[in-house]
Amino acid sequence: MTAEAADKPKRTVPEDWQPFPRAGYTPTYYIAGTLLRLFYWLYGRWTIIGLENVPRTGGVLLAGNHVSLLDPPMVGGALFGYRRVRFMAKIELWSTRIGHFVMDRIMSYPVKRGTADRPTIRRTLEWLAQGDAIAIFPEGERSEDGKLQPAQPGIALLVQKSGVPVIPVAIVGTYEMWPRGRKKLKRVPLKIAFGQPILFPQGATREQITSLLMERIAELLTANGQPTDPPVGAPVPHSADGGD
Repeated sequence: MTAEAADKPKRTVPEDWQPFPRAGYTPTYYIAGTLLRLFYWLYGRWTIIGLENVPRTGGVLLAGNHVSLLDPPMVGGALFGYRRVRFMAKIELWSTRIGHFVMDRIMSYPVKRGTADRPTIRRTLEWLAQGDAIAIFPEGERSEDGKLQPAQPGIALLVQKSGVPVIPVAIVGTYEMWPRGRKKLKRVPLKIAFGQPILFPQGATREQITSLLMERIAELLTANGQPTDPPVGAPVPHSADGGD
């Protein structure tokens, strides 16, 4: 790499980022969804459980555990052809031209981790009010050891402001296939389970929301072959809840 290339500033996402028109109806979206389903079926020998728990219409949040870069595309692949879903993802994924192109067209949108990122929160609430499905990872970033981490407060804020149901999602096997820090994939069977919707009562506190949600995710993981205890303690604050 030349000194000139090394000094070249990294491409950043414009402050006035706007959703790509008809993002869930582009050739890129259909090609990506088809390839993801083929990968998880052929290589991951995946099992999808409880898809009927995800409503086909109306605003809904899908919240899953996060242990691998394989998690967000696995959720997207499982829902492909069933329901379109928007993904809140870290803004760094838009830092290259190809990343910007693909992420815009597969219904992902950027969140600035480490900040409150009010524009993204507002955008999310608007989509939920319009009846969209939004997928986020409450832990905020991938688990280092595969264990369930406490939820960040962003998920509770979205629940309180929107009043939409939350679908707990358990992802099993991706940590063994491709954990953080490993360069190569290991072929293991995968499983993704969608739990019963949780409708929190008005007045539920952030602590009540995050605690119950992570308990349900832990129960779902345990029921699907990965014994898991709910996380203990408060999360280390770092962002709204985009996947890492």
